[in-house]
Amino acid sequence: MRIVNPAFGMQNEAARDERAAGAAPVDWLNDPIAIISNSKPNAQELLEGLRRQMGAFRKTDNIDYLFKDSAAQPAPPALIDTVTKNYRAAILALAD
Repeated sequence: MRIVNPAFGMQNEAARDERAAGAAPVDWLNDPIAIISNSKPNAQELLEGLRRQMGAFRKTDNIDYLFKDSAAQPAPPALIDTVTKNYRAAILALAD
């Protein structure tokens, strides 16, 4: 899994390396997406609003809301494993 900052996009060299390795780019209109909260106040509201807004240009039945048990703890290995096995992309949010 590659973590991408969409504000900067993907660098051409990194994209070439990914295609050469046989990994298909993420299809943001169709691929399953995990929306992951860090469990801070207002993170759930922010992410649920994001999911609703994404419904304007794609189906949302394969966009799932996941969350950590505590903002003070790292994501548990089971959550990371679930995301890597079931989703092509993940959107994370920090909110207060």
